[in-house]
Amino acid sequence: MMPFSIPSKLRRPALRGRRGGALQRAMTALLLLLPSFALPQGKPTDYEVKAAYVFNFGKFMRVAGVENTAPRRPTFDICILGRGPIGQVLDDITAKESIENRAVRVVRAPDAHAARTCEILFISSEEGDGIRADLVALGEADVLTVSDAPDFLKDGGMIQFVMRQSHVRFAVNLDAVDHTHLILSSELLRVALSVTGKPREVQP
Repeated sequence: MMPFSIPSKLRRPALRGRRGGALQRAMTALLLLLPSFALPQGKPTDYEVKAAYVFNFGKFMRVAGVENTAPRRPTFDICILGRGPIGQVLDDITAKESIENRAVRVVRAPDAHAARTCEILFISSEEGDGIRADLVALGEADVLTVSDAPDFLKDGGMIQFVMRQSHVRFAVNLDAVDHTHLILSSELLRVALSVTGKPREVQP
């Protein structure tokens, strides 16, 4: 995969010592997931960081055996279920962007059934108790599910945003991923705060 350039305004000063070096590498790894577009001046908001992650998750996933299937539609659909400010941010940062040579399209899904054809689905925490039903409705569709809702992974979601020391991080549930044909890059898993389950072995 092509490496991401780190916007100069997001670079941190060098840290000294062994501990500083490890922290610097971890921070650099996190920044590699941020897109190359320029974020607004000043510290990005939590939702700007989450939107940047959601966009870049698409570059670290694939569908096993997709090369043997019929041609895919020309757009890479990132869908949003539920209300929240992330939608407008995604609209802004994905404008004129592409993934796998497919134009990125941000779609507001009316319900989980309509999101079964999406590549990525962000489920707003405002869905509340309906999140479990949403995940059941998705079934084993090849859709990467992402949310900032508490207990999202326990409910069967794939990637959950969590806050650690005032920074947005994410945790991964590979057990949920393995019920689909989705494959997440080892590069992405190394950056995750935590990973539940093991990567599925894929036949070459």
